[in-house]
Amino acid sequence: MEASLWTEMVRTPEQLDYMLFPRLLAVAERSWHEADWQSADTASLMKSRRTHDWEQFANTVGYRELRNLEHLGIKYRLPPPGVR
Repeated sequence: MEASLWTEMVRTPEQLDYMLFPRLLAVAERSWHEADWQSADTASLMKSRRTHDWEQFANTVGYRELRNLEHLGIKYRLPPPGVR
């Protein structure tokens, strides 16, 4: 798995953090974790398991990992709700 970042316009370590996090957490999770939904027998089972896996991941990031990033002084970016 690859997570590319074009750094021509990145001028500071803080800007790098802002552009990488929390996306890098999702890349790491997807790279190292083989999800149950990947081996589901039916499309409905896959969807159900994937939804559960996403909710668990989003809650972990939101309630634990973002706090850890703040503690480390990492200035991360969260897109505004509802934006596509």
